[in-house]
Amino acid sequence: MKTYLDCIPCFLNQTLEAVRMVSNEEDTHEILLKKVMKYLYEINSFNIPPPEISREVHEIIRKELNCKDPYKEVKKKSNEMANKLYSKLRKMVEKADDVLLTATKLAIAGNVIDFGSVNRYDVREMIEKAIRENVNENAYSLFKERVEKAHTILYIADNAGEIFFDKLLLEVFLKMRKKMIYAVKKNPIINDATMEDVKLAGIDALADAIIADDGNISAPGILLRHASPHFLKYFETADMIIAKGQGNYESLSDTRREIFFLLVVKCPLVARDIGEEVGKFIIKVNK
Repeated sequence: MKTYLDCIPCFLNQTLEAVRMVSNEEDTHEILLKKVMKYLYEINSFNIPPPEISREVHEIIRKELNCKDPYKEVKKKSNEMANKLYSKLRKMVEKADDVLLTATKLAIAGNVIDFGSVNRYDVREMIEKAIRENVNENAYSLFKERVEKAHTILYIADNAGEIFFDKLLLEVFLKMRKKMIYAVKKNPIINDATMEDVKLAGIDALADAIIADDGNISAPGILLRHASPHFLKYFETADMIIAKGQGNYESLSDTRREIFFLLVVKCPLVARDIGEEVGKFIIKVNK
């Protein structure tokens, strides 16, 4: 998905949010905002995915603030909140008539834990919505078919906290005897999950956890030109790929591989690109 001019205010909002987590100084806020505006002004073409730009914006933020992880406390609270819900959600899956469908819908509901988005949602409210609402029936039928046939599943994670919701689906896959590869970011970027979050959630006991990207800068999505060789191997060879969240949709929706995107639509531009409404629970397949 390309970057639209309407994305620009979102980059600036992210900048202000990040700097305010670290500093109360208005002068610092202004300096940083101007540096990001200068970078955005100098971009030659917006015909690139939004995560490509976010990657550079957040590197400017980290360098200026001398802070590797502005969202550290936010991620900690998200993990704590999701961990408290996990046992209750697991019982919901175990009691469900269709455990795969229920776990899939709850994994999508977990995508509301997103500080890279302007829209914020109540997690408990979205859990109730997940149980009530139907997902795209045709997409789910294909999703279920691919899961049943797959031996190896590459699961591309999104956010801290959200990974506890992913765990519900991974546990279902494990009972189906699937080999799972769970890919997370190498470096902190917004509230995206890293290996530290994977170990906290115990996902490394269910799946082979791998680093998705190379280098010292991560993006809020998967940019294949910055991907690790380990990730690229599985991206090419896995029987099925599942990608969580808008950032992964924005960065991977134009690839040739079949990918099942699980997300809550939080952005009008993503909604337009997918052809759905903001707030919808989505299973989107690119072919």
